[in-house]
Amino acid sequence: MYRKFLKNFTITVAILFIAAAALVLFFDPFFHYHGPAAPLKAVLTKKEYQGIGTIRNFNYDSLLVGSSTAENFNNKWFDEAFDAVTIKAIKSSGITAQLDYYLTQAFEERVIKNIFYSLDLFALGGDPEAEFPDDSMPLYLYDKNPFNDINYLLNKDVIFEDIPYMLAETFLDDYDEGASYNWAQYKTFGTQEALSHYDRPAEITPMKTEDQYKAVIDANVDLLIKQVNAHPETTFYFFYPPYSLLWWDNMTRSGELNQVLYAAQASAQALLSCDNVKLYYFQNDPDIIYNLDLYMDPIHFTADINHYMVTQMQQDNYRLTPQNYLSELQKMRELVQEMEESEIGKYY
Repeated sequence: MYRKFLKNFTITVAILFIAAAALVLFFDPFFHYHGPAAPLKAVLTKKEYQGIGTIRNFNYDSLLVGSSTAENFNNKWFDEAFDAVTIKAIKSSGITAQLDYYLTQAFEERVIKNIFYSLDLFALGGDPEAEFPDDSMPLYLYDKNPFNDINYLLNKDVIFEDIPYMLAETFLDDYDEGASYNWAQYKTFGTQEALSHYDRPAEITPMKTEDQYKAVIDANVDLLIKQVNAHPETTFYFFYPPYSLLWWDNMTRSGELNQVLYAAQASAQALLSCDNVKLYYFQNDPDIIYNLDLYMDPIHFTADINHYMVTQMQQDNYRLTPQNYLSELQKMRELVQEMEESEIGKYY
């Protein structure tokens, strides 16, 4: 009797495990094995878990790369403006080496028509040799070892939370697939909100010297150039997103202004030497960066600004060229000086 019970119990447990794994394999909310099975939508809200799967398994010809400043783009804006099929490769506060990993993974899977790269200045100051993915990520989704997929296939959160959420967003909430990883709809924007998220340094730190940052920035720029040169069939649209006057004030008071201005100049100079690069600079537009109603903190702006950048790039406005990039960057330096002399005084 005991043996019969044990046998039946073991068979039942095995069937349940197989059924659970089959359920995850079919719905695959992290897209580890395949793209969304019709009629399910690509519900993308967990970039650390879903980003690598979309890169490896979705049908696309263009990639949007960047940090959280790029999350509020709607992929469809790029699709319509550039006749593309676009997905996102996003890393919050992503530095150049981390985003380089995503680019490498994408190019391993297919020929890419366009790379839309949101070029954050702080990313160019990150460790150019940083290992990624690291232990902070769900590594079983990033490696190609099928034996540790049990962490995904028998994951109770995936079964009882992610799959039901995917179903609800598909059939009940009419999820917009182009708005992958979008967070703007849940945030408040405005001057008071932006100011409340800025802890202004009380003292002004001496400016960093070139030997403290040049080698790191140059190494990060080299990572960008290697990708561009390795893929001459791809058009790279690099664009510098607009940070608010609060961010520039922080750069001044923290002694990092020369560093970020060097990052902009070094990257622009190098990228403009490549035939398959188009470069756009939105940081020195006072109508944007002076208007704190467009921000939720010193760096994050409304989705309207994201949309505006796409339309302007489509029309080839704000473009940097070998002839104008130095004057545009000088305009940025002059705006920072103007901010410190007059604009920031409106708030402090």
